[in-house]
Amino acid sequence: MALLKTLSLLLLSLLTLLGLGLVQPSYGQPMYQRFQRQHVDPIGPGGTNLYCNTMMQTRGMTRPTCKQFNTFIHENIGTINNICNTTNIQCRNGRMNCHAGVVRVTDCRNTGGFPPNNCQYQATAITRRVVIACQGNPLVPVHLDS
Repeated sequence: MALLKTLSLLLLSLLTLLGLGLVQPSYGQPMYQRFQRQHVDPIGPGGTNLYCNTMMQTRGMTRPTCKQFNTFIHENIGTINNICNTTNIQCRNGRMNCHAGVVRVTDCRNTGGFPPNNCQYQATAITRRVVIACQGNPLVPVHLDS
């Protein structure tokens, strides 16, 4: 009887946590995870052609074709998430769910090559303003608008 009571209490606690939203929200998570895969690299210094060639391939952006342009943000995910707390601005698609911030980035521009293992990229490392579309509750980044 005590085991049943303990299991019931554990189940009730889990349901309470879910109800309070203390568990990572599921809304927009696939897009949030895709954003992180395509754009977030807090550790890498970036800035070199080798960096772009390697990251574009390992992050799956050279299949089935070479992605023409991509930006890697060199900040931790908390800093990037905080951009979603800034004032809303208009996105390129006209929606009002974009936010801007200044971060360190490496822009990777395709210069040729053939997918999947031979795409060639030119790197540009810079600190610049980025515009990020955010969704969910709490707001999380789901698209790099510029």
